[in-house]
Amino acid sequence: MTRPAPVGLLDPATHAWLTRHALPGASLYGVDPLPGGFTNDMSLLTARPAGARGAERYVLRRYRRNSGRVPRNTCAVEVAVLGRAAARTVPVTAVVAADPHGRATGRPTLLYRFMEGVPLSRVLADGPARGEARDLGRSVGVVLARIGRVRLPRPGAFGDSSLVPAPDGPAPLGDLPGFVDRCLATAAADGPLNGLDTAVLRALARRGPWALAAVAGERSLVHCDFNPKNLLVKRRAGRWEVAAVLDWELAFSGSPLFDVGNMLRFAHEYPPAFATGFIEGFRAGNGRLPGDWLRISRTLDLFAIADILTAPPDPAYFARTRAVLHRDGIRARHAAAGRH
Repeated sequence: MTRPAPVGLLDPATHAWLTRHALPGASLYGVDPLPGGFTNDMSLLTARPAGARGAERYVLRRYRRNSGRVPRNTCAVEVAVLGRAAARTVPVTAVVAADPHGRATGRPTLLYRFMEGVPLSRVLADGPARGEARDLGRSVGVVLARIGRVRLPRPGAFGDSSLVPAPDGPAPLGDLPGFVDRCLATAAADGPLNGLDTAVLRALARRGPWALAAVAGERSLVHCDFNPKNLLVKRRAGRWEVAAVLDWELAFSGSPLFDVGNMLRFAHEYPPAFATGFIEGFRAGNGRLPGDWLRISRTLDLFAIADILTAPPDPAYFARTRAVLHRDGIRARHAAAGRH
């Protein structure tokens, strides 16, 4: 029989919470860091629950204090969002236990089941054939439409686990020119952004009031980081389907076009059939796309682009995002020239 291994990444309080409350009587066999935890600490936990014949895998999420420009949901809010999404048949991770205020573990902590699947980003990078890429896109679009069917009482950020935004609370993403200015003001002086980048970003941000007015009053669940790295996919009966939508810490109530823009940010890097299938699937799931949806969604995605460019996670991601910025700048200049 495999003996429980040392789990040195766990402090005594978290170890006690896991074995006494989250997984009572479980044997813990290992805790390994998971990549991609830019804002919270993620670990893969292997354990054998009491009475189980074999080991099972879980993800342990430890929340850090929010120090970013965009408000991030608390552990309690994220648990509530996962529950609301699951009720609409959105594929999400199954929550096992939570210590939302860190009273037992010292930090807000969430334990959920490990989901089998392949990151969509990896599948797209492998260059799927046209038909396969279209099926992938349709599956993703249908899931986004399901997310959009989760309706909230009003638009806004989630203040607590009731998921009722405050009626007079600030929009989580509002005043695009002001948000861009704040990002630029807090960017590192020796950062990679140059003067031309800044000018293009500010010029595109001036479209913000128009785009936000076009989606004012919408109150659907918005993931706000809906892109291939946060989607797991798997094959079922020979076809791809979405296994899980991960990482809901930025979710709020607003327009699904925020998520459309996020998913299509790097569409030029994917097989063209993926974007076609994505829009087909979104429409098939009764997702609403206004006449100027592409321009609106690209403008709404500037919130994320501004944040990335002024606080890039790595040079490669900065370069990809900068290319999108200048491509959108060229489109905007051509559109303006066509109107004259």
